[in-house]
Amino acid sequence: MSRCPGRKSILYTKTEKEKHISFASIRLMICVGHADGYIGNREMSRIHELVNSEHFTLKERQILMDDMDYPKRPEVILEDMVDLTPTEKLVMMRKLYHMALIDQRLSMQESEAIRRIASMMGIPQEKQRQVEEWVRVGIKWRESWKDIVEE
Repeated sequence: MSRCPGRKSILYTKTEKEKHISFASIRLMICVGHADGYIGNREMSRIHELVNSEHFTLKERQILMDDMDYPKRPEVILEDMVDLTPTEKLVMMRKLYHMALIDQRLSMQESEAIRRIASMMGIPQEKQRQVEEWVRVGIKWRESWKDIVEE
């Protein structure tokens, strides 16, 4: 079980913690989606897909839909975040990059938003750099497929 920072009396079971992390990660994905000024159709579709794949309450769904129109600052979302393990933090960072790359490109604003969120979560700079490099390698790998099939 994990304690929620700021709410020391609340304990989360593993399933509740996973749902809480999923909810917060979708909210942070919305922040990243809006980082370059607007949230595109692919990003919006992916968020709807994620929301519909979870058993969120009506209130949670309303919060997520409100975030789509009026994104919150990551600090506000992270205030209510449960304690995350280092691995959970890195997985969340990877999910943020996945969201940013849905439209097949990564804007500078999206990268900056992800770095900012990662720093607020306490991910060390070296780990952030490793994840960013892994993402760059993945983009190059994906683009190399285009070279193969476009003969």
